[in-house]
Amino acid sequence: MSASPIFNDTLFFYPTALTAPGVTTTCLVADQDEFAPINYGFQVTVASIGTSIVVRFEGSLDGTNFFALAAADTTISANSTTGYSVANFPLKAVRGRLVTITTGTPTVTFVISAR
Repeated sequence: MSASPIFNDTLFFYPTALTAPGVTTTCLVADQDEFAPINYGFQVTVASIGTSIVVRFEGSLDGTNFFALAAADTTISANSTTGYSVANFPLKAVRGRLVTITTGTPTVTFVISAR
């Protein structure tokens, strides 16, 4: 059995789910002379949502200081799995941020890919 060539240069990161505002653990996506992705996918799965949550996708050029990868944060108002992408932007690290919870006690799970 052989591995699919589509995944030979793709990293998948599964941080622990968030249940309160905060950030996921950091995923170092660039490794000098080994792996230098420029495209990222963010999958967000929300369970037990009350009214709504706000999430942000963040990147870093130095692995320490992070900034938003989109002009606006993303509001999610239903239990669902949604996907987002960022293209043509070399980064050293990425992470997800649960910015706010309007009501309820949701669980927010990020899956991050880099290629």
